[in-house]
Amino acid sequence: MLDPHQINLNHLRYFYEVARSGNMRKAATRIGISQPALSKQIQALEDTIGLQLFYRTPKGLQPTADGEVAFNYCERIFGHLRDLEASLDLRRKGSAGRLTLGSVNSISTHLLPGYLRSYREAFPKVRIKITTLRSKQVLRSLSEHRIDIGLIAEEPPSSEFVWRPFMKTPLVVVASPRHELALDRSRPHAADRLKRMDMVAFDQPAPTRRVTDRYLAKLGVEPRIIAECPSIDTIMAMVSEDIGFAILPNHCVEAELKSGTLVTLPIADWHLERTLYIVHLAGPSLSPTVRHFADLFPTLGA
Repeated sequence: MLDPHQINLNHLRYFYEVARSGNMRKAATRIGISQPALSKQIQALEDTIGLQLFYRTPKGLQPTADGEVAFNYCERIFGHLRDLEASLDLRRKGSAGRLTLGSVNSISTHLLPGYLRSYREAFPKVRIKITTLRSKQVLRSLSEHRIDIGLIAEEPPSSEFVWRPFMKTPLVVVASPRHELALDRSRPHAADRLKRMDMVAFDQPAPTRRVTDRYLAKLGVEPRIIAECPSIDTIMAMVSEDIGFAILPNHCVEAELKSGTLVTLPIADWHLERTLYIVHLAGPSLSPTVRHFADLFPTLGA
């Protein structure tokens, strides 16, 4: 049996061009080699496979029955090669391929869809996979090469990563419209009004919880945390039931504030915000597909 590795792909291409044109001279011109050299290449292919592929007629070269079979396979082979070249070209341009990203919940739910809409409009052939994780899990997934890029809510601690801030978002005090501090919002409340009040908070691993705890301690305020939860949507649902107030990223509660499900509590001299980051491994360099996505995000201060 013939070893397929013995067949030279260039020989097949020469055969294919001759069979398509039916003329050795025309095929040689198209390929860019001399006619005698092309004849030798065709003879080498026939010697390799042990079959005659052409016979001469007054109208030129015609494939034998074996040559017809070979030509049909060549049609498929070079068709697949053209598809491969086109696919690789799209990948070089970043217009195709796959984008795998990890994001914290507050970004994936409330910010990411807008960026993905813009990305899909520009690159509709890219397949996208999104995983919602905590910030530390995003960094671990990057280290383990399970995702291409991440969106997190705290600055990475390691030089293993390259990151840049793309947004500062205010953290606001929100409550049910029935909350006692919501009944009078004509002027800001002193921060110490929050002391010993029931609060629904993020759980301890959340970066926003750490930022919030530090800020409240700085103000000398210690609320009564009656529930902890990693999910912003769950926290908002609990707050809307007047279970307690919460401190949440403003961009996450815009719809609820507009509908009146939640209200912001005006607190005097309240200035709290957190920074959001886009992050990837320091090496290797980003593929065009991933770089196009990263380029959608602004650089803070730029």
